[in-house]
Amino acid sequence: MPAIWTEKHAPQNWDDFIGNSAALERVKQWALAWQNGKPQKPLLLYGPVGNGKTTLALLCARMMNWQLFEMNASDFRTKELVQRFAGSASQGASLFGTLRLILLDEVDGLQAQDKGGAEAIASLLKESRNPVILTANDIYANKKLVLLRANCELVKMERVHSAQIASLLKKICNAEKIEFEDAAIELLAKRSSGDVRAAILDLQTLAMRGKITISAVEQLSYREREENIFTVLAMIMRAKTFAEVRSARSRADVDDEMLSAWISENIPLQFDALDTANAMNYISLGDVFEGRIIKRQYFGLKRYASDLATACSVLSRSKDYHGWVKYQFPKVISSLSTSMQQRATKNSICKKIGACINESARSVANNEFPLIALLFTNEKNAAMLTAAFGFDEKEVAFLLGKASEKQVQRIIEEAEKIKQAALKAKLKPLSTESKIKASENAKPHKKGSKHS
Repeated sequence: MPAIWTEKHAPQNWDDFIGNSAALERVKQWALAWQNGKPQKPLLLYGPVGNGKTTLALLCARMMNWQLFEMNASDFRTKELVQRFAGSASQGASLFGTLRLILLDEVDGLQAQDKGGAEAIASLLKESRNPVILTANDIYANKKLVLLRANCELVKMERVHSAQIASLLKKICNAEKIEFEDAAIELLAKRSSGDVRAAILDLQTLAMRGKITISAVEQLSYREREENIFTVLAMIMRAKTFAEVRSARSRADVDDEMLSAWISENIPLQFDALDTANAMNYISLGDVFEGRIIKRQYFGLKRYASDLATACSVLSRSKDYHGWVKYQFPKVISSLSTSMQQRATKNSICKKIGACINESARSVANNEFPLIALLFTNEKNAAMLTAAFGFDEKEVAFLLGKASEKQVQRIIEEAEKIKQAALKAKLKPLSTESKIKASENAKPHKKGSKHS
């Protein structure tokens, strides 16, 4: 079998990497800092498929002479799997004393049935003594990535320009001694839509047939690709027909419900007040149809609900809008995610308190929790309660409300001192006087004595 050209012609040094120069420079600085003994926050490289996220991570390991430890989405299914494969690798050095690069590839592949995988990865990110790089196509579509985003530095990678892809393809053709037409290579690069990996694979497919010509490229089936949600949103907002909106919807890598949330959030940013009101009426009507679908279990209404929330809402505008708009992630999704985390933290606190006082978490939430929260306004009390109930950093921060990391750390450290002092007092040998008192207390009292 011939070697796959994406691997055979992978970049061998920093200068060979094409596109995303800002991301490349950031990864280089990050790697050098680690090499110089300055631990850095894990990097999360994200962006469209085929733009070099994994390639850049592999190149980083090569250039820094680090041992590579790679996991992909299929390895993230459970907490045990993550801890078994990546836990030990994140703590020690390689056999030769160098750092290890932990590469967690395609983390947006985490599924709903993955039990504890995201939480285990989040713990690994906090505790790793080795550099960690994660990759993902879309960091907002999967709610499991909220934990990971919070513990990483986000590095966005864009699609690569067709001119840069064409230059790389010509270089590969020369190395492989393949004849080609310049116009054919340029057409192939444009059709790749910024996907370097797809362009190289297409090139290898065509090279097996002989000289690469324009007609050969045109005969190659055009590959439809999922579009970034921001690109899809821009296409929908500027569409002029139902067909254009439906075409854009088919390219989206999110479901109709999520897409509707994106449109609802960003219509006020794109349209004026009157057009926004008209669009919201259609979105509201689409929501009514969704309610009827659930109530009557008649899914034939689904196509109307989707069209009302997307095509009808944006096509109801009275004029076209041409200015650039910075689209925003739906606040309702962010607030729900934040609320869910807060509820989970509060429940964890109530469970710990309940375990100590033999009470249910629900009862603690209704009765003792308000008092605990009030006592936490005093740092001394907060430290004592943290020691007594074993609260962690997240739980302490939750009980404090608005607090700095230094204050949280101070309370955690003081709580640890209290626990150590209590342990020492428990293990300390009794003095002679204490032993005598203990012996007297243990003797049975004589009948008629004042103690009987």
